[in-house]
Amino acid sequence: MSAKISCRHIVGSLGALIVCLVWFELTPTDIWLQQQLFDFTEQQWVVSSSDSLGRLLFYDGIKRILITFGLGLMLCLIFIRRLPALSSYKSGMRIVLLALILVPACIGALKNTTNVACPRDLSQFGGDSVYAGIFGRYQKTNQSKAKYRCFPAGHASGGFALLSLFFLFQDSRNRRRALFAALATGWIMGAYKMLIGDHFLSHTVTTMLLAWLIVNAVALADSRIFRSATDTLPQTRFGREHSETDQ
Repeated sequence: MSAKISCRHIVGSLGALIVCLVWFELTPTDIWLQQQLFDFTEQQWVVSSSDSLGRLLFYDGIKRILITFGLGLMLCLIFIRRLPALSSYKSGMRIVLLALILVPACIGALKNTTNVACPRDLSQFGGDSVYAGIFGRYQKTNQSKAKYRCFPAGHASGGFALLSLFFLFQDSRNRRRALFAALATGWIMGAYKMLIGDHFLSHTVTTMLLAWLIVNAVALADSRIFRSATDTLPQTRFGREHSETDQ
């Protein structure tokens, strides 16, 4: 994909992110949806966070698969010279590996600074804080300062990092399939955390948009760095061959 298209996607992601943040800040969408996922009679969420099978399938298990996939990509890149069949995928594999590292890292850094509460932290869902929105200042009811790490959604960031698989393929059909698989993975991970009261919908949507933005930034950087390197290489060789001929 050309750098120009990646730039377009970055601008589009920024625009969508602004719309997303404004929408969830000005509407009760987050609270309304979480109310549907909470049993006020039993005072519990639709899915229990202590359910070992659910945690294995949608939290620990899927994280291990992503880590294993990332390690496999790293090994392929290290031994790429011995695997000529993969040489045409080298750029795509670089982008995917970097995305698997950078997307969760960036989302994690934001989580450490935004101080936004999870649904389970709110008093109406059994917690001890009052809803203040994405840009609000969260404080516990006893007036002591609270420090929350719930925005954006960290767990889903690993799944949405797979949006980078789009750059692994040249065929448009395979690219669409890659996007569908990545979105499905990210939303399965994000939905699980919403069902156990760990995240609002806005947290997951924001993570998805940020992931696509970061993925395109990585692809843009990769194309510019390695294109400039390959552009200078033939010139250097030509200069060397020309000087040898003159001798």
